[in-house]
Amino acid sequence: MYRAELDLFGKENLSFEEGESPKGRKSVIITRYSSLRGVYGEENFFTEIEMLTAVKHENTVTLLGYCFEAFEMILITEDLSYGYLVDYLENVNRRGFWEIRLKISSAVACALNYLHHEIEDQKVIINHQISSLNIGLDEDHGAMIFDFGRSIFLRPNQKDEALYVDGIGGKEAYIDPEYKKTSRLKRESDVYSFGVLLFEILFGVTASDPCYDTGTDGYMAHVARQSYRTGTLEEKIDPILKEETGEDNFILNRGPNKDSLRTYIGIAYKCVAESQDKRPTMKEVVEELEKASSFQANKGKLGISLEVIELATKNFNHRIGGGGFGNVYIGNLKGEAIVAKRLDTKYGQGKQQFLTELQILLEYKHENIIGLIGYCDENDENIIVYEYASRGSLDNYLKNADLTWIDRLNICIDVARALDFLHGGDGKQAKVIHRDIKTANILLNNDWKAKLADFGLSLISPITKETKYVIDYVCGTKGYLDPLYYKSQFLTIESDIYSFGVVLFEILCGKSTYDVYKNECRYLQDFVKENFAKGKLNEMVFEKIRKPIEQKSLTIFQNIAYQCLHDEREERPTTKKVLAKLENALEIQVH
Repeated sequence: MYRAELDLFGKENLSFEEGESPKGRKSVIITRYSSLRGVYGEENFFTEIEMLTAVKHENTVTLLGYCFEAFEMILITEDLSYGYLVDYLENVNRRGFWEIRLKISSAVACALNYLHHEIEDQKVIINHQISSLNIGLDEDHGAMIFDFGRSIFLRPNQKDEALYVDGIGGKEAYIDPEYKKTSRLKRESDVYSFGVLLFEILFGVTASDPCYDTGTDGYMAHVARQSYRTGTLEEKIDPILKEETGEDNFILNRGPNKDSLRTYIGIAYKCVAESQDKRPTMKEVVEELEKASSFQANKGKLGISLEVIELATKNFNHRIGGGGFGNVYIGNLKGEAIVAKRLDTKYGQGKQQFLTELQILLEYKHENIIGLIGYCDENDENIIVYEYASRGSLDNYLKNADLTWIDRLNICIDVARALDFLHGGDGKQAKVIHRDIKTANILLNNDWKAKLADFGLSLISPITKETKYVIDYVCGTKGYLDPLYYKSQFLTIESDIYSFGVVLFEILCGKSTYDVYKNECRYLQDFVKENFAKGKLNEMVFEKIRKPIEQKSLTIFQNIAYQCLHDEREERPTTKKVLAKLENALEIQVH
């Protein structure tokens, strides 16, 4: 492999002067395949051309040209000005801090996700030899996969099947153990190799380092799994990433944020699972690395010390609520009212709920979602600090006659806007399924502006056009829970729509689903469906707000709310449609 300069007409110019290329020239990499490799070398050469012609991604190397003439086989690709990841890891003076390593990890993950899931015409490529030797870096630490000589196309109808490959490919320390035993090559084999790469980046040592050659089944992945299970993995982290104190704590301004590190290690561990069916998809890996990056990016901005929170809440003196997460306290920080939500593991929920809620509040900013002020992860305390909604939760105002029909419509519209945003309304972020929509989780400001809160049970969803549901354990609140989700464990965005339908009828009827259950021994939605069938739905309207309501506004509201409760999820409306109908009902009422 050589570095050279190429003029605009594609002619090789063997000048190796340092500095900026002359005008009209471009620095390139020339890879010369040895003719002594025979058929094997020729096969790799043409595979490389086929793959690089098919892939178009910022994190895969670009093919500029090739030569197949006489006994020469030559590829010309873009220059990797900062060398290769293996060199980066082996040079203690070049290895960067955590943010740079996250950037490299995410870039390679995005490239693999593209190869596995996003190539045009539903093609799938298994790279077959991911390693630090095959990742190039540019001057900004942008990473690119550059070796596709043993890569394999899967046809669309083979996506979830294995290929049986003669001759195990890849470097020994990166080879998927199940593939090695059975010759079954799947996308998950790339995931395993990428997991090894993640641990290399974390440890600052290549997987082939002699210290990890512990036998036939050894190498870095084996050591990482053992260390993870015994709780000693953090001891192996590259010393450059941390400053050690007497308690072996990480210094935040230099090394990884704790939540960022835990998230990174968690997904790396899953990637190197010994069984292929236990490994995540690259889509899931990308999401977890984005989460790790988000925690790291916000570590200095939003971290609040336990001492400051204790002062703000007067040592957690004024409790205003609680739930599965723990207790909620009001306080005052820098002259502003705040709320501190304090994890208490004895309630049966724990750190994962804390991390989920924190991630969503960090990444999903919207005027109708409760605002994050900061968080604390210190001395075994996990606390989220967010803005104070002065009127508290909506469930306390269902029977309040001061809450007019117009006020109620505006509240419904606010919640619909928040849900539309979470369900992918802006098209820029992964969809979020809230999973616990209820009036107790809708908070109100002085002007009755509504804010959706409590994301501990939420799911950042892999749902796409191809994947319609997630199989997941059932969670939520009785009386609001989608019965289809409860029966099948198939979670969809429409499960939120069902819960929102219950909320809409609570707002209309001026009573909670629990009040109905106490009197009727059934929840509100069952009572609604019975009255709808009898044509008596108007009789359910809260009597203290009934007179001023325009009938057409009421009818539009009732119809869309009723559609939300449809037994078949395919018949339930989208949040965008619900929002449009609610806005229509408000417009008619106002005019």
